[in-house]
Amino acid sequence: MKTTRICRIIKFMMLLLITVATAFAIQDPKPVYAETVSVNATTLSNRDQSATITNTDRQTAYVLILEHMNSIKAMYDLSQAASERMDAVFYQANVYIANTDMTVGQLSSYVGEVKSELSASVGDAAIASSTSKFLFLCNEVPVSNAKYGESTTLVLSLINLGVENVTDVVITPTVSTKASEWPFVIQTASDARMITSLPAASSVEESYQKRQDVSWDFVVSPDAMTGTYALTFHVQYYRNGNIEETDLKTYIDITGAPGNGSLSDVTDTEGNVSTPRIIVTGFTTDPGEVYAGDTFNLTISVQNTSDDTTISNIQFDLKAAQEGKDDETTYEAFLPTSGSATVYVDSIAPGETTDINIEMTARSDLAQKPYVVTVSAAYEDEENNPYTASTNVSIPVKQIARVDTGEAEVLPESVAVGSSANIMFSIYNMGKTTLYNVQVAFAGDTVSGGSTFIGKIEPGATGSVDAMVDGIAETMDDGMITAVITYEDEAGNVSTLEKEITLWVYLEDYGAYDDMEYMDEEMMMEEEPQGLSIAAVIGIIVAGVVVVVVVVLLIVRSKKKRKAALAAELRDLEEIDNDDTTNV
Repeated sequence: MKTTRICRIIKFMMLLLITVATAFAIQDPKPVYAETVSVNATTLSNRDQSATITNTDRQTAYVLILEHMNSIKAMYDLSQAASERMDAVFYQANVYIANTDMTVGQLSSYVGEVKSELSASVGDAAIASSTSKFLFLCNEVPVSNAKYGESTTLVLSLINLGVENVTDVVITPTVSTKASEWPFVIQTASDARMITSLPAASSVEESYQKRQDVSWDFVVSPDAMTGTYALTFHVQYYRNGNIEETDLKTYIDITGAPGNGSLSDVTDTEGNVSTPRIIVTGFTTDPGEVYAGDTFNLTISVQNTSDDTTISNIQFDLKAAQEGKDDETTYEAFLPTSGSATVYVDSIAPGETTDINIEMTARSDLAQKPYVVTVSAAYEDEENNPYTASTNVSIPVKQIARVDTGEAEVLPESVAVGSSANIMFSIYNMGKTTLYNVQVAFAGDTVSGGSTFIGKIEPGATGSVDAMVDGIAETMDDGMITAVITYEDEAGNVSTLEKEITLWVYLEDYGAYDDMEYMDEEMMMEEEPQGLSIAAVIGIIVAGVVVVVVVVLLIVRSKKKRKAALAAELRDLEEIDNDDTTNV
């Protein structure tokens, strides 16, 4: 009875403390939480899921929920209402956990529900612009389990909690040769995965919907130890045209072979020496921008991160990304000019950085995008223990845009002020880079309008311009107007191409053709001789025929008159002769 009463008193005191702490937190819209509390995310999952929870389990659940809430508040610029909603969820959860008996499995499930509820309480709060880390692992993916000698699939679900899109994401596992750090068989020098684009989201729920998954198929090493391994993945990505990087960590439960021991037994106090690591701290190219077909000098800075171990006999092997669709056409994007892609460095002291240099040539047929170069290192420590490491650098390659246009067709070739003309021509993408946001505008004192949006033109493709421009003023010069063509490359850089086109604009008072044509026709009319028309010629001919007929008729009539007069005279003479005869 006394034990039960003491337990009730302890529970009451815990509830009272949580209530007071939460009350103070709600008064401040942005409460400050302790940053020193940290619990391994797999603490509950390693416990017997059917066992009844202890006060330690309750404290673990409390800290897990608190850390999740703190991470959200650090990531978002919350309104006071959103912050109060989150504090209320946190308070109710702790009251429930403190006063409820359940199994470890039920507690783990409840912690997941509370985390989801905390995320949902954020709503549409804006992400703070000062946040430097944008990529996170989605917490909906459970911890994997694997056994020595077996194959397993490891999945990373990435979400973008930034306000800007992230592109060309390269994820590389951080591999170690020590069985206590990397539980898998090392099968390749590099095992990178790439995500083309990870879009931004306006809320946590939307970011989960837009998540991108990448996976690896690993074989658990026979030397792996039993325990939960923390696996680190190095991530490089582009944001706003700049390369950024971060590390993501996930976990996997491994069952090792009997006799291999447990991870919990491995401590630094037992004489284990830390692994000297080589990391790439940066790279540069000379020239700064690499174009397809160019030869450039690649300088990679590498650092020995160990504080007390000198590494020596270091061999760096650089291998560019493979391009091509099949074995016969596969080739490396970059080729070393010397024929060898291996660089040797004698030694690097603890904490020091050194540069490795190699001259390479980018193939002329590369598309405009970043290309991964894998940097593999084999080295030894002071006791000649061998180590290997691998990482990637991403080199952007550009293509020079080649744009040309076809002959313009203008219908009609001259227009009156207030009328429109149709202008048509083709735009040819003769390069190996895609043209984006292609558009055409027309410039000139005599025309307006005609702006046309073409959009994207793939390499080797053609865009068609079909625009209507309006005449607004009479042409007073050589009749040239300018078509201004603008386009962007994949990095958003804007380029311009101008094309001159002839179009005459005339005032309506001058007729249906322009001044030059009017003057030409007038001059031609003055120079040409004035001839008779066909109708005039026919009229003249008809008149001539009429005159001839009249003349003939007059001649015939005159002859008839003279003949009649002669006959009359003869009759008169005969009558006189007859009279004379009678008188005799």
